[in-house]
Amino acid sequence: MTRIILTRHGQTLWNIEGRVQGSLDSPLTETGLLQARSLALRLKDERISHIYSSDSLRAVNTAEEIRREIGLETLTLNTALREFSFGEWEGCRWQDLRNNNPEIFKIWDSEPHLVTTPGGENMELVTKRAWDFAQQIIQAHKDETICLVTHGVTLKLLITKALGYGVHEWAKTPWQHNTALNILEVEEDQWNPLILGDCQHLNES
Repeated sequence: MTRIILTRHGQTLWNIEGRVQGSLDSPLTETGLLQARSLALRLKDERISHIYSSDSLRAVNTAEEIRREIGLETLTLNTALREFSFGEWEGCRWQDLRNNNPEIFKIWDSEPHLVTTPGGENMELVTKRAWDFAQQIIQAHKDETICLVTHGVTLKLLITKALGYGVHEWAKTPWQHNTALNILEVEEDQWNPLILGDCQHLNES
């Protein structure tokens, strides 16, 4: 049985400012670094053998905290774990986008899977690239514990797929706050959730 630990990066400057990040980046805040360290301490005894991270710096810095705490020598980066690309929206404030594009956001709020962002991706594309990568990791590391560090929308889509829901049902799975922890056991095609969207380590810190 393979154990998959899925998590999101710590809080960033653009998270605070309400800006769209996507494939762009902004640094972890002081709070974000503390969140990453708290997560790393929580994962210290999980016997993680490999860590894979999005190549976005906010995810890399979060993954590095985990790597150092558990004593692994290497961290592997992969673009498949990047955040949903929001194209022309990236760097803009969410509220400004809502004010300027009310018709698009009417759909986004009720059926976001129907939206392809201008110059960006849609949920089907993101789910496929992230899920295909997760399947490769499972095949490469049977009976091990693997940690994947990714982003809010990508992570939620992965969890949605793992629990057997379609992309259009993504509202049925928990939102993934900064450093939210998900642990699932995978045997053949069955994904058994042990922990979903948990941030208990933040309360304890």
